[in-house]
Amino acid sequence: MNKFQIGTEAVVGGHLGWIRKVHRATNEILKDGHGEPIVFATPDAAKAAAGEAMVAYLNTPMLRDGARVEAISKAEAFFKPGSALTVGTGA
Repeated sequence: MNKFQIGTEAVVGGHLGWIRKVHRATNEILKDGHGEPIVFATPDAAKAAAGEAMVAYLNTPMLRDGARVEAISKAEAFFKPGSALTVGTGA
C-alpha cells in the first residue's frame, strides 16, 4: 500500500482518473480548476491524465514543513561542524 499508484474508476458518463501518493492511504481523484472531478470518455484517457498528474507531482520541489528541503540542506551544511563551507571564505 505504501507506493505510488495511478488508476481509473468507471462512473456514470465515463471514467475518473486517480493517483495515490506514498504518504496517503486514499486515492486522489483528478479535479478541474473548480474542484470538480474530471470525467474522461475512456479509461485510457483517464489513465493517461493520471500518469501526467503523477509525473507533475513527482517533479515538484520537495517540501518539509513548508520549506524547501534543498534550502534546509544548504543551511545545515553551512552550520554543521566540519562542513566544506566555512564562514568568511565567501563560499
